[in-house]
Amino acid sequence: MIFETEGMLLEYTEGIVGRTFREIDKTGILEGKNSDKGRLGKAVEEGFYGYELNSNPEADFDNLGIELKVSGFNRLKDGSWSAKERLSLSMINYNEIIHEEFEFSKLIAKNKKILIIWYEYVKGVEYADFVIRDYQIYDMTKDEKIIENDFNTIKQKVIEGEAHKLSEGDSVILGAATKGQKGQKAGQPNSHVLAPTRAFSLKNSFFRGILRDHLKGVTYHHRNLEFVTPESYVWNRITRFRGMSQLEILESLTGRDVSEKVPKQIGKMVSDALIGKDKDLADRHEVFSKSTYMIKNIPVKNGTIPMEKATFSTLKFEDFSTDWEESEWKTFFEEVTFLYITWVGQKDGVKLKNGERLLDRVYKITFTEDEVESFRKTYDLIKKAIEQRDISFLPKSSSEISNGLDLVISTKSNKGGVYERFFEDKKENCFMLNKDFIKRKLEDATRE
Repeated sequence: MIFETEGMLLEYTEGIVGRTFREIDKTGILEGKNSDKGRLGKAVEEGFYGYELNSNPEADFDNLGIELKVSGFNRLKDGSWSAKERLSLSMINYNEIIHEEFEFSKLIAKNKKILIIWYEYVKGVEYADFVIRDYQIYDMTKDEKIIENDFNTIKQKVIEGEAHKLSEGDSVILGAATKGQKGQKAGQPNSHVLAPTRAFSLKNSFFRGILRDHLKGVTYHHRNLEFVTPESYVWNRITRFRGMSQLEILESLTGRDVSEKVPKQIGKMVSDALIGKDKDLADRHEVFSKSTYMIKNIPVKNGTIPMEKATFSTLKFEDFSTDWEESEWKTFFEEVTFLYITWVGQKDGVKLKNGERLLDRVYKITFTEDEVESFRKTYDLIKKAIEQRDISFLPKSSSEISNGLDLVISTKSNKGGVYERFFEDKKENCFMLNKDFIKRKLEDATRE
């Protein structure tokens, strides 16, 4: 079936809404117990649009330059929709990407415009019985500037022979997600080290925003991004204060002198004044609205040795209800970028008091595939503790069970009995990155 215009394609697509995949599967693609979600797209392509299945480098609706993608969403407790996972685009060929320019790349040739068919994912329901609820067009040119930067970031890492160190957190919107069988690897041009096979993808955090904007009826032309990356946004706002103390910066920005009674969280107060509070960042700059970023403050000595706990994210029981592979936490660690604002906490061998610490620099930290996989054990231990209601399985920083773990759990306060109250789900616990692990990551970031 050939559609002469985008309008004709969308008018025809209206007929898919409200139908199950079983109803449109004309050739039995969905028969059997195969758990390959790619079959859903094949059923739509062949059963609804009447196209023969292919693996052409061109877009599915080639004459319109539109690629077809089928993706699921979860219905949340409040009834809202949330994209279930990232949107996989096309495989990354390490030997070819180093020779490609963004505007002429296979990525753009195939995915510049995408017709997304949305189905509602329901746990326990057979794929064939999922109901298709909506559809939309996503035009990549609306985010072209930032996606081009992401493409070149990924390309540069391959050029440098570091494809094996790629992380989705390296980029903002366009990720390099692992794809293929578990452990599958491929050669890369400038290194003998085999790298996990990866595909370009729209990161889950951004993809959720695409769906959210669609449901709200929000439309954009080209997005006006003053800074391409969050790290440049942060650095441009703090660089002129580098070398100044927390008290000096706070007084300079707010006129407040709190030297008589220095707040414990003065580092956070300063970064909030400089950059914006976490909840306000999305309004201050759109790059934060559809990306997974965490801005943290930490005092260090000798450049990279943390002097305080590196805690983040409150733990909630509901976040440990699925297996690791399907968990929100796995996606979080794959996509997140931590921006650590470091404060010099020791000078000439003398420890600086809170308030006297000096603003140093910003470190960008992401996690490799092996590191994310290592976090699985921590997740599984927490899940086991919840299921068996046994705190001895909790991977606390001080417990023997946590030996060798880079990710552990900690408390959000110094109150006693926090772990004993864990099963009351009072949200008094959080994740914490091991001190030695943070030191290694800061050292790696320094070399980059």
